[in-house]
Amino acid sequence: MKDGPLKDAMEADHGNFIIKQEFSTIKIVKNILVKEVITRDYDFFGDYIDSRTSEPLARLDKILPKETMH
Repeated sequence: MKDGPLKDAMEADHGNFIIKQEFSTIKIVKNILVKEVITRDYDFFGDYIDSRTSEPLARLDKILPKETMH
C-alpha cells in the first residue's frame, strides 16, 4: 500500500475502545457496479470477528451506453 492518509489510518493505534472498523471499495466487475465491505467487529475483551460482504449495486450495461465502457 502506498503512503498516504488511508495507510496512516489503517496502521494507526486507535486505542482500546474500538467497536467496529470498516473498509469499503466500489468497483466494476463484469459490467456490474459492486460494493465490497470488510468489517472487523470487536468485543469488550479485545477479540474480533472479520467479515466480508459484496453487494451488486447496478448493471452498468443497462444504464450506460457501450461506447462509455472500456
